[in-house]
Amino acid sequence: MLITCWILWYLVTMFMVAIQATNPKGLHSILTKELLSDYGPTSPRPVSDVNKRINVEINLAVVRVIELNERHQTLQQSAFLDMHWHDDYLTWNTSAYPDVNVLILPTDQIWRPDIHLFENVDRNFESFKDVSAWVYPDGTVIWATPVILYTACRIDARLFPFDTQHCTLRFGSWSYDINQLNLTPINRTDGIANFFIENGVWHLEDVIVESVVNVYPEGIFPEVVYTVVLHRRPLFHVLSFILPCVLLSFLNLLAFILPTASGEKVSLGITNLLALVLFQQLIGDFLPPSSSDMPIISYYFTPMILIGCLSIVSGVLVAALYHQDKTKPVPQWLLDLTRVHPLTNATLQLLEPNGNDEVKKSANSSEAGVRAGVRKNSSVSNGHCVSAIAYPVQERGVFTDDHLRSRIDYSSDWRKVAAVIDKLILMFGIMLTVSAIIITVVLFITSEEMNGI
Repeated sequence: MLITCWILWYLVTMFMVAIQATNPKGLHSILTKELLSDYGPTSPRPVSDVNKRINVEINLAVVRVIELNERHQTLQQSAFLDMHWHDDYLTWNTSAYPDVNVLILPTDQIWRPDIHLFENVDRNFESFKDVSAWVYPDGTVIWATPVILYTACRIDARLFPFDTQHCTLRFGSWSYDINQLNLTPINRTDGIANFFIENGVWHLEDVIVESVVNVYPEGIFPEVVYTVVLHRRPLFHVLSFILPCVLLSFLNLLAFILPTASGEKVSLGITNLLALVLFQQLIGDFLPPSSSDMPIISYYFTPMILIGCLSIVSGVLVAALYHQDKTKPVPQWLLDLTRVHPLTNATLQLLEPNGNDEVKKSANSSEAGVRAGVRKNSSVSNGHCVSAIAYPVQERGVFTDDHLRSRIDYSSDWRKVAAVIDKLILMFGIMLTVSAIIITVVLFITSEEMNGI
């Protein structure tokens, strides 16, 4: 009886081997069914010894930078995510299952490490594809999937548009501490150039990976940190924003050179100011509303807007002085401030065309005498002017200070004062523009050197 059973078992085994040898597809199906039927629940760790630690290796390969939103400080990218681990419940004997060197199993029916991205800001969490895992006879499981990662990225906008951003991605287990699961990076030597698709705005300089261990009240948890280094391509921003703003800053200075008689000084200043504010607003749309890392370029825009406002104020002031009442003399303090002296060829214009020739001769013979008669201290008695200089008396009456002032043209003095004030503000604008350019360049150079260190 025993010999009969042994012979029957041998024949059945040989029959199954023959069927499996002639039908490899059936062999895969049989092995898959056998492994999954005995697998049990997928939540416990797949270890034969409860004290055994699972080693999980992870690798992230950046494929494309979809969007780096500087204002909201978020990074959206596509990548390839690989994870390797060992499953004690997914092993088989290759002699019993020849030609089956790898199995492709759905991840929802086997254990998968709960590795999460801590910088994730996507409401749907990580966008992982439901990709099957590769399982090898020794129990090694390889799970590789394309992912869309939407993470937070702190933007350092000081060197905009010549900045380099460092975006950090931290992967770690949420449930298992280091005694149950150890997370380490996969050492890849193929580099980043084999996967990354070049972006018109950002250039991927490097992907730095390191393994860290963090201590929390719940225990010690290992993490793998990837730092994506992105350098901005500045050509677009230089040609579209920086260069026009530099040219507008020099147009601000032309508003001081434009003659007041043209009547376009104020309109030119307003146009330049609006253009500068527009470009500043456009650049501000690219940057986060942060006060900690102010862009260096803003230290250039602020003085230029100040000069634009100054050109408008100067245009209004100079125009008011230029068109001042010609019969009104320039105050002495304003003459002293601008160091402008009365013109030596001022003409005394008489109201009456047929005035006494002696009066005209006396008035035109010496401007100093006329101006002295108006400006020197005088006393008025009974409606008559008594001064240090005696003026000829007409039949109708005598000249008073008001009469003399009404006959002198002060327009040349006012225009000269306006020109001097205009030139003084022009010199101040030139110094402020040059200083802003020098300070901006120095700040860029020193900041780049500090970042290099």
